[in-house]
Amino acid sequence: MANLDDKFDVIKGWEPGGDASIDQSLPPKKTAGVPATLLPGTIVTMDTAGDIDVATTPADVSAAEAALQVYVVLEGNGVDTSTQFLEKVVCLRGKLTVKTDKVAGGQTFPITGGVTYDTGLLRDHSGTEQKIGTVLENNIATDGTIVVELDL
Repeated sequence: MANLDDKFDVIKGWEPGGDASIDQSLPPKKTAGVPATLLPGTIVTMDTAGDIDVATTPADVSAAEAALQVYVVLEGNGVDTSTQFLEKVVCLRGKLTVKTDKVAGGQTFPITGGVTYDTGLLRDHSGTEQKIGTVLENNIATDGTIVVELDL
């Protein structure tokens, strides 16, 4: 069951090929037996055990640090009882265009500006951080969302 108050929406996903959008059902990281709550639109990354959790800090690509494989949550386990029962969330990676309100506060999100992530939220890209997308529309003032082309 989807949360109808949520403003996350996939506008476009690329078809199979080099830039395809791929969905995967992945287990959320558990702390003391309790899975992390991951909402649609949250940027996540996988740990070495194969569990996913909120993506916290982007890689510094100038330091020859490998870019992290990140995903965006499509069906989270915060409200959706089927994902809670299965103890997995559906994530997307690849190239896709999304509309989302999962953004960090105090950001400018200029059109054609880059985005990265911080604690699962999108924020302005700067310097040598791993860039994961480009802003296509900034609707923060009207409905609190941005439209972003992600390349995960």
